[in-house]
Amino acid sequence: MFLTLLGLPLDELDRFLVMKDGIIRPDHVTGKPYGSKAANDYQQKVADSVYEYFDEILDQREVERRDDLLSHFLGAEVEGDRLSREDILDICFLFLIAGLDTVTATLDCMFSFLAQHPEHRRQIVENPTVIPNAIEELLRWETPVMGVARVAVEETELGGCPIHKGDSVMIMLGSANTDETEFPDADEVRFDREVNRHIAFGGGVHRCLGSNLARLELRVALREWHKRIPEYEVEPGHTLVYTPSIRSIEHFPMRFTASE
Repeated sequence: MFLTLLGLPLDELDRFLVMKDGIIRPDHVTGKPYGSKAANDYQQKVADSVYEYFDEILDQREVERRDDLLSHFLGAEVEGDRLSREDILDICFLFLIAGLDTVTATLDCMFSFLAQHPEHRRQIVENPTVIPNAIEELLRWETPVMGVARVAVEETELGGCPIHKGDSVMIMLGSANTDETEFPDADEVRFDREVNRHIAFGGGVHRCLGSNLARLELRVALREWHKRIPEYEVEPGHTLVYTPSIRSIEHFPMRFTASE
């Protein structure tokens, strides 16, 4: 879906996934700790290759426009202002990273919860109309992007802690989504939750641009999977290990019984 929107070749998916993992999980690729020189150097190398790749693709679109987002970026204009090549490359970089990871990572977490909580899984199997609410509740509970970094633009104080202009601040979305002052029974997963103002997609001007597409993909995935495979579980004896930053599962062996 994402590659088609951008007009990128589907047969290069493996290459794009290597790029994506090199940015998001350089420690897994290199086997070196996140933040180490080796991981950082590899991450930078991959980032440079992403910009080089899209620079070449944009050169091609300049010559021959197509019905895709990349061509749209080149011709987009708002009140006389147009995107610079650097602006477009920055957008493409972000799209590649976000478009090829967060939904699959979210499915990791949703299926791990459902595999370990059969009572919730059966709600979906027996009444598929609950899926939209289930998606919102699982986004709240299994927040895929646990934290986002921001830079303070003015002097302020939060919870008695002084924050100075220019300070880097890590906002924990996962913590906000389980805030008992906002969510009654915040530590319970309820598919009948009527009000669910989670911020799994962020908020304000930084709200995820792909949130509605993500919701559609998640709904289709849960609906079609549970039509075919209503009974499944984590392989007995295996402990799931979750990755930091964008929350996903390193290795997910699943045992299931397909429906007839």
